[in-house]
Amino acid sequence: MARPPSTEGLRSEALRAALASALAGKPGPLEDLLRRHGDGHGARPNLRLAAAFGAEISALPSGTTTRLLDRLGANDGAPDTADVFLPIAAAHGWVGRLRADHEVGAAWDALAMLAGDERMPVRLGTLAALASFAARPGGGDALLARALDWLEIDDREIRFGAAGVVVEVFADRQAVAALADPEPLLDYLSRGIAAVAGAPRAAERSDARRRLLLALPRTLAGVAAGLRAGDRGATWLEEECRNATHPDVRGALSNSVLILADKSSGQGAALAQGLRAALEGSAKPPRDPTRARPGAARGKSSRPMR
Repeated sequence: MARPPSTEGLRSEALRAALASALAGKPGPLEDLLRRHGDGHGARPNLRLAAAFGAEISALPSGTTTRLLDRLGANDGAPDTADVFLPIAAAHGWVGRLRADHEVGAAWDALAMLAGDERMPVRLGTLAALASFAARPGGGDALLARALDWLEIDDREIRFGAAGVVVEVFADRQAVAALADPEPLLDYLSRGIAAVAGAPRAAERSDARRRLLLALPRTLAGVAAGLRAGDRGATWLEEECRNATHPDVRGALSNSVLILADKSSGQGAALAQGLRAALEGSAKPPRDPTRARPGAARGKSSRPMR
């Protein structure tokens, strides 16, 4: 994110007046202003405005915002239109309700859907909202507790998409360091890896599953490097490497090892070498060449001679 999110409410009198009107049942002016100033479809959505909207929402009494946030979050505008900022604002609004301890169940349910949204601007906006929540004391722990439930969502794209966003939240080492106990994070990551490996073959075409696999390496590397007290993170990742059999999971683990092996990671070579050895040890043994049938493999060398 280009700038840190705002911790203040709306400064614009026009926006505050439009919010009051929206809460009274006339959301049009507020939506027009959010579209105009949100730039949700641009290269840099106005996350400062979204965060300010969330802060403003957090200060409102219980039961006053649900209808408005549901409306904003349900907007299905294309990702290349100004409408896409409305669900981004909704994500920050729901996080504002979590901070105020209002409508907690509804907020988590809505955030799961927004995190799993197929539109990239909506996912990025929700990621920013959840990251700001995880940075607060107890926020990361609360997110992990709910994220475990998200792994049981029936809709495959929402399930994997939301998991990818949660994994990205904890790619930030500060979010990991803020946890009261790292074990729930390790448990969540193990379950996420198991969900990828256990998905039916048809799921291999899932864009959301692919995004989760792409999100894993940086977070796995951060966990291995960041939870060095007692080498807990490294020990956990080594165990995952030792037990990995699914090719896609092994690819994600291999990429995490490459990140740790890079000098810029600040880690010694021993950590990456140990993980690489564990991953190599769990590889499938090479096929017995004496059992290969001519023509069964790919390439000219496998074809019977004529």
